[in-house]
Amino acid sequence: MPARPSTAPAAAPNGALELTAAQADVLSAQRAAPDDPTYNVGQYVDLTGPLDTELLRRAVARTLAEAPGLRLRVWEEDGRAWQQRLPFDPEAWRLPRLDTTGAADPVAAAVELVRDQLACPPRLQPPSGEGPPPALTGTVLVRVGPERHLLFSYFHHLAVDGYGVALLTRRIADLYTAAVRGTEPAPSPFAPLEVLVAAEREYAGSAREAADRAHWAARYADRPAPVRFPAAAETATSSGAARHTVLLDREDSALLAKAVRPARATWAEAVTAALAARLHRDTGATEAVFRMYVLGRTAPGALRVPGMAVNVLPARIAVDGAATFRELLERTVAEFAAVREHQRFRGEVLAREIWPGAGSRAPSVALLNLRPFPAEVDFAGLTGRVVTLASGPVDDVSLSVVRHPDGRLRLDLDADTARYGTAGPAALAERYTALLLALAAAPDTPLADLPEPAVPTTSLPHPQAVPAAPTQGETR
Repeated sequence: MPARPSTAPAAAPNGALELTAAQADVLSAQRAAPDDPTYNVGQYVDLTGPLDTELLRRAVARTLAEAPGLRLRVWEEDGRAWQQRLPFDPEAWRLPRLDTTGAADPVAAAVELVRDQLACPPRLQPPSGEGPPPALTGTVLVRVGPERHLLFSYFHHLAVDGYGVALLTRRIADLYTAAVRGTEPAPSPFAPLEVLVAAEREYAGSAREAADRAHWAARYADRPAPVRFPAAAETATSSGAARHTVLLDREDSALLAKAVRPARATWAEAVTAALAARLHRDTGATEAVFRMYVLGRTAPGALRVPGMAVNVLPARIAVDGAATFRELLERTVAEFAAVREHQRFRGEVLAREIWPGAGSRAPSVALLNLRPFPAEVDFAGLTGRVVTLASGPVDDVSLSVVRHPDGRLRLDLDADTARYGTAGPAALAERYTALLLALAAAPDTPLADLPEPAVPTTSLPHPQAVPAAPTQGETR
């Protein structure tokens, strides 16, 4: 691989800060497609019980004040992009509040209210070119029942990644809990965005970067051809994404946990190995090449920054009919270890060098979003259930998985409707889940000897559809 151009720091104008590599990648993609809303991400926290909305407002406001990197202005000067953090007054900030209790389905109505915001193409500059830049973050509290509220948060990926959102959610919960209980909250756990920028400066041109580059060059020297799941016979006329959600029950989740233990694997390797098996069965491919999100936060203090640092790297797993689930797990464990060890090398740089025809993006293959974030957070005794609505672009298939505190797994499968149709995500999600559980029940049976499992035919309506996932169902 050719050497990457020097990224030596330049003099920052007016106290501005360079973009992180992840921010620069998002900015480049957004400017190439300014009407694309898929870099808008969002979630809500489902809170049931007595809620002090004023104390919640103060908790959110203080959290926003402690994370100044969320409010920024981006511009270019002398061919280089910069960001300037904007002032914020937590005392003057107000938490927008809405009420959908009069709707036939209050939760669905609340989500519908957020649709337009997530589907709106972001504006990175004021329409007139003057004045304050548009906000890249937002929060709204919606009352959906007598003692039930949904705390919605939405962001542009230019400001923060999924890990950063989890940091913010935890801080809001901790501040609210302290306020309700009348105790002094812990000092802010956040580190400034400068930590990420400084870490990237140190990495660029280092021996560590050279070792990572050599690893990836050797690992993908053969330039593997990407293999996708078969397209649907009937597809949508325009590009978009649809979602289907599967929530495994405790029995099935326990079965999976038992199956992975001998291989010293976790649920993350299990769902990945099963996706490789599903791709092999559907296409005959003897190797699965996926993309996967990695934190990219190995430098000291990087795990405390609510900013944008996520990386997307390839992972490849050999799979054939002779392989057992246990063997696939072992291969996946080894592959994940290698990816984690070399996770700082930027995926967009790697993609250009492995697949030159794909530009700065890897070819369209399945994307893994294995979320090691809490699915529930404590708000002074109220259990806040975190539900992700949109987590980024979907140009093929995206499998997002999170583990609940009781061990249950939630699987969100998003798929591009232009290739897989509106019904494709549900069909693929159900076939994938059926194979996942069949593999867990017979982990030492060769894949070729494992009968194709029956697929459930029932699908329950689910209200969490959003622009990045305009249709959604949930089963199990």
